[in-house]
Amino acid sequence: MRPTIPSVKIELDKERTLRFDFNALSAFEEQTGLSSLDPTVWRSSNAKTIRAFLWSALIHEDESLTLKSVGAMIHAGNLEYVSKKIRDAAAASSPEPSAEQEGDDGKNAPLPTG
Repeated sequence: MRPTIPSVKIELDKERTLRFDFNALSAFEEQTGLSSLDPTVWRSSNAKTIRAFLWSALIHEDESLTLKSVGAMIHAGNLEYVSKKIRDAAAASSPEPSAEQEGDDGKNAPLPTG
């Protein structure tokens, strides 16, 4: 049985689903040149990075989406909502640290969640 990849629903032009699997993380990296494994990237608040995070989390359900079309879904009125949904999706896809990991030296730290 395949594991379920955590996702988060978001209302944009219609109801969509955000998912940060490794394809999404790789697409983000290819588009931006930034490392999705760098915790500081997840705290970014610039328009280019937020748009790329949203786009990369949406393309699993619609590969025809472009950065430009996704950017048109974000505006001042929904920016806080979109940013929160991106953070929620990132947190949902991050593994919970096990008891063993919590006491280690950081080598097995979970992916950043923003």
